[in-house]
Amino acid sequence: MKIKKMIFSLLILLLPLVFKSQSTMSGLDKGLAIGNILVQGYIALKGNGAKSADPNTKTVDSFCFKNKMEEKITIKLNGKIEDEEIKKEFVIQKDGKECTFNLPKGIYTYEVLLSSKDTYQRGEYKVSEEALMTINH
Repeated sequence: MKIKKMIFSLLILLLPLVFKSQSTMSGLDKGLAIGNILVQGYIALKGNGAKSADPNTKTVDSFCFKNKMEEKITIKLNGKIEDEEIKKEFVIQKDGKECTFNLPKGIYTYEVLLSSKDTYQRGEYKVSEEALMTINH
């Protein structure tokens, strides 16, 4: 609602200037110019909606795991970032999702354990941006 008021105010301020000017623009050209100004103003106020990741941050906002297995799983996530030992453990139900927030960027080892405590998958992952890791059967 606030944006509509701002656009309306802008329109009221610009209309007298455009229509009183002594240029050779036709009515259609003036209308297009006003429309372009309004659209560009709206885009500038609204933004594009996408969050751009800051490459200089030392953490990611969220890092998530999704379980597509037929049973619950346990994920162990371990890393050593700047001499700090980081250990996380997630128990994720079937079709569930778990996240950790403000995770320091770096290389982590992960291990996916089945409910029988058998290792299903093991590996390394470089955490550098928000991500969703899906565990499939």
